[in-house]
Amino acid sequence: MSNPAPLVAKRGRPRDPKRLQKIIDAASQQFLACGYDRVSMDAVALAAGVSKMTLYNNFAGKEALFEACVAYRTNSMFTDFNDTLLDPKQPREALTRIAQQFVSLMRADDVINIHRVMHGLATTHPDICARFFNAGPEHVNQFVRAYLRQAVSAGSLHIDDISVAADQFLALCLGRLHLKATLGLGKPSAETDAQRQARHVALFIAGYAAR
Repeated sequence: MSNPAPLVAKRGRPRDPKRLQKIIDAASQQFLACGYDRVSMDAVALAAGVSKMTLYNNFAGKEALFEACVAYRTNSMFTDFNDTLLDPKQPREALTRIAQQFVSLMRADDVINIHRVMHGLATTHPDICARFFNAGPEHVNQFVRAYLRQAVSAGSLHIDDISVAADQFLALCLGRLHLKATLGLGKPSAETDAQRQARHVALFIAGYAAR
């Protein structure tokens, strides 16, 4: 199973990947600190140390830049994955790895904060929320669905509806403790998370074991 493609600018291959990274880093910090509405392309260019022309040569506008920031952060979940770690014949090990990476991503302060920002934009900027959903949550879900299809093809799991199964798996990974974290009521320890993920994976495997 191939990993998601690395982040590239929406308007062609960047001349300087390091400069693109500076733009993404600066924009991400701006979005988290100020919220989507209060961020300007001028401010991002200044923070990144690039000209507005350079910024617009890489991103058509603020919406595209925000989408790229979300996609870049989401892709960080997949950087350590390879075909050995995600063996379709070993779903328990593979799903445990996916669960650990997914929960680690979702527990990160910047990811929690950007979800809070999105909730605030839900009624005023549904288009931005749609971009966020496709670049973040939907991207992760697609990755899980791709692995589950391979596990089914390998005869390791028996799943009639891959989409429903992926939703169930990711929902199991988060649960009540993630809602508490999002509300600022504290995060579980890494040990607690690891124990819970092992149980969640075991429950999922039991429900979809090959017949």
